[in-house]
Amino acid sequence: MNLDKNFILSIFTSLLILSACSSEKNTASDEIEGIELDLTINKQEFTQNDEIIAKVILTNHNDSPREIFVPIPVDTEEGISAVMVEKKDKMEWQLLSPENKQDISNIKGRSFYDYVLVEIGANETIEQEFIWNKKLLNQETKEIVKADNGEYVLSTFVILDEIKTQEEYYEPEKQVISKLNFTIK
Repeated sequence: MNLDKNFILSIFTSLLILSACSSEKNTASDEIEGIELDLTINKQEFTQNDEIIAKVILTNHNDSPREIFVPIPVDTEEGISAVMVEKKDKMEWQLLSPENKQDISNIKGRSFYDYVLVEIGANETIEQEFIWNKKLLNQETKEIVKADNGEYVLSTFVILDEIKTQEEYYEPEKQVISKLNFTIK
């Protein structure tokens, strides 16, 4: 009987250790209608001196090409996906510009003022890196503030709807979103 209790206790302890390790993910992924959006970050915990690099991988698992719309304001560099950092429990956030266009021919430019058109071929994968400068827009004061220690959410998203007109407010029906949590200590 003691052997059974010890065996069950060791299995339970092992499962707890494994679940604790797996909760610290550096990758998030979502897929809708054969369009997969992966988000990877270089680590989970950062210091103020660390460079924070996000990598977005966009894959079309379909046998036909797709047009993807990326909601990015005109004052932000065009990318294959919108990438945003936000401080948890605060009204502070920033849309990230890509490191550079990295010669991505899939980026076709602006389809409308607030949208970038990305064309992705059948069974094609493209990727792009984004670096965060550790600054945020405070929504209440409209000031740019330096990121302090705490918990953050990194997210990326694209719209699969066919957008034919520029509207003041548009609620997408089909969007692919991936999110990660990370900490600055």
